[in-house]
Amino acid sequence: MPWDILSCSVSGRQRWPSCKTKMNRDLKYWKEAATVILASGVRNRFVNKNATNIQACRPPLPVSNQERNLTHSWLETVVFDYTVLMLQRSAKSSFLPHAQVFPGGTINPSDFSNEWIQMFQPFCEPPNFKLGTVRETAKRPPIFATGRRKLGSEIPGEVAFRLCAIRETFEESGILLVKPNDPDKCLKSQEAIKLTQYDQKELANWRPLVQKDAANFIKLCRELDCIPNIWALNEWSNWLTPTHLGGKRFDTVFFICCLQEVPFTLQDSRETVLYNWMSPLNLIEGYNSGKFYVPPPQWYELGRLCRLPYLKDLQRFSQDRASNGCDRWLPIHLNTSDGYAFLYPGDELYPEDPDYTGEKEMNINSSKTLEQLRLEVTRLHRVELREPHDIKLYVNIEPLYKHVHPLIINT
Repeated sequence: MPWDILSCSVSGRQRWPSCKTKMNRDLKYWKEAATVILASGVRNRFVNKNATNIQACRPPLPVSNQERNLTHSWLETVVFDYTVLMLQRSAKSSFLPHAQVFPGGTINPSDFSNEWIQMFQPFCEPPNFKLGTVRETAKRPPIFATGRRKLGSEIPGEVAFRLCAIRETFEESGILLVKPNDPDKCLKSQEAIKLTQYDQKELANWRPLVQKDAANFIKLCRELDCIPNIWALNEWSNWLTPTHLGGKRFDTVFFICCLQEVPFTLQDSRETVLYNWMSPLNLIEGYNSGKFYVPPPQWYELGRLCRLPYLKDLQRFSQDRASNGCDRWLPIHLNTSDGYAFLYPGDELYPEDPDYTGEKEMNINSSKTLEQLRLEVTRLHRVELREPHDIKLYVNIEPLYKHVHPLIINT
């Protein structure tokens, strides 16, 4: 099960020569990437306004079969009032063909172009364009902590990777996450955003130009007198491709963005051949039943969303917790006699000091079964797989950074 898809979408874009010095050339083992979880409200959807999901926001602990049945009963009574965008990768993809992924891709030099300084005036207040300050600055993931000035760019990572996610979303789905270039418009809102409407024919003309050369995204914004709405993207998580398969690896930051309603969407018919707007629960059930394939990082994040079935709650939660930041997760592969697992930080078998480079052997091989290894420890944070669509989550630790664990929806 290759995990190259952690970048969600990678393509060989034509680079902008004047920006080459702004890329992080210290990277030897992986590329940097960004993706966005798009959640959009659904009109005319019945929602029980008296229902509450406060209980569902607690981290899941070991539960009995009776309690687990109660969880499923709760899910059966909940109607999600939003859907999430997933894009199906092309069958010609060199990794994970047909997989359902969030829109996104690798960083491009133009995302760090100093031309954005002029575009974002007067929003360019230090340290990061009025995005707000993350509290855990000492523990920031390298993708954000890396000093970009030494690489020749005045654009901080928090901005550039949002630009990357927004640009790639437009390239792959046609959705343009921008706002009018009006300094008086509120940047942060407790409500889901309403996208500015543009002529679809004009956007259709721009889309192949941006796909051919990412630097054209700056020109698009100038032409439409708009700026990427980086403030609508809240920091969510950070995944690093595991080392056990070799080959390409990606350090990918996941953002989340809430929209008032589903926008016009169209796959690019190159990297993506189909788009799906579905509730997080339906996407997980579709994977569990074998209808389609969702890579483990996306499966994990969809499980988190299942704790927040109402868009208003999701918007508030993602915005409130964003200032706590996140840490970088490197899944460790555990191979057993009857299947395999991915260990996440906090699990008792997770290495204390993992080698992110992959030069040292970090993956674990055991002649024991998954159940035997699970029963031998007290701290659990892992997913177990015996077959591609037979996936089970086990977690009993408190989530960090005021986040939530996925709702346990095992096959």
